[in-house]
Amino acid sequence: MNKLNKILTGILVFLAAIVFFTGITFSILRSKNKTKYTLPDSEKIFLNQAEFKSSSSQNNKAFTKIGKLRVATKPGKNGKTKIVLITPYIEYSDDQAFYEELDRNLAKMREIILNYFSERTAEELAKKNEEKINSEILEKLNSILILQKIQRLYFTDFLIL
Repeated sequence: MNKLNKILTGILVFLAAIVFFTGITFSILRSKNKTKYTLPDSEKIFLNQAEFKSSSSQNNKAFTKIGKLRVATKPGKNGKTKIVLITPYIEYSDDQAFYEELDRNLAKMREIILNYFSERTAEELAKKNEEKINSEILEKLNSILILQKIQRLYFTDFLIL
């Protein structure tokens, strides 16, 4: 019986070592596979309805429910499409009724943003600066809103792959 306990203990130690080393290996591989374009956690913006100060120093809110979007561009001259990864958030003045309007129009806003990028080639997007893209999308988003207008549109991620 004593010999059986030693064998079982040895097997358990061996299995624990395998689990430990497998976990270390996966964590190392996972950290190597992170893209160089992602922001460090300290720089990411997670503002789900969080207050922040704008440049005009008045209290505003950030609407972040749109989330991360992925869309294929229109085929370019070479016939290939590119993938655009974006994470938009919207700055608006602190108003509960307007927040509810934004929430009701969430699907439409996603569709407007996705359509904007899918109707353009990667070359067209590369020629425009981010401010021009923001203003064009902002104009389309504001056209569906009634109570107020969106003050600013930001992208925490904007990658053309």
